[in-house]
Amino acid sequence: MADRFEVFMLTLGPLAANCFIVAAAGRALVIDPGDEADALAAAFDEIPATPEAILVTHGHFDHIGAVEALATRFSLPVYVGAADAGLLSRPAMGPLAGFPVQAVTVDPVLLDDERQLDLVLPLTAIPTPGHSEGSYTFFLEGHLFAGDLLFQGSVGRTDLPGGSSDDLLNSIAALIRRFPADTLVHCGHGPDTSLGRELALNPFLAPLRYDPEHRW
Repeated sequence: MADRFEVFMLTLGPLAANCFIVAAAGRALVIDPGDEADALAAAFDEIPATPEAILVTHGHFDHIGAVEALATRFSLPVYVGAADAGLLSRPAMGPLAGFPVQAVTVDPVLLDDERQLDLVLPLTAIPTPGHSEGSYTFFLEGHLFAGDLLFQGSVGRTDLPGGSSDDLLNSIAALIRRFPADTLVHCGHGPDTSLGRELALNPFLAPLRYDPEHRW
């Protein structure tokens, strides 16, 4: 069955972070609007669709830089893991790295544990800590929007505050055990991949190839 929605990827900002727009029947979700709010707003004229919510996979500055501008411009609710909510209102890492980031003043909808969200389409918000304490992956009909959890041939960094390599690898393993191998993974940087490709080729996941129940 063909997807009931379209996924558009925009690579934004100095760190080339991926933002995703999921559009269905003239309505849209925005996942990780990291920068270039004007370009994002213009994209809705081209698709065309009206944004209805912002989903944040994690609170690092390169994934939230346009949240405040879009949320206020379109009156959008913002969904974020509770443990990362403080990173939106106090985006300290951006200025420390030399990238000014607009703080988010909108009160976000806090995610805690797994939740079903009925937004433009029903989707599942899955806690996947490791890259940050409050990282989430969003599942929608064969698609995983994983932020900086998993990349093609690599995994997210864990050396920033709230990071944990064991948590990150266990979060990835849980997704691999839960979803089919052909599940598409939309990554926070770089190209899309699939769970099956990463299980077969990603060197960080080698223990899972020999023991599907492996824990770090």
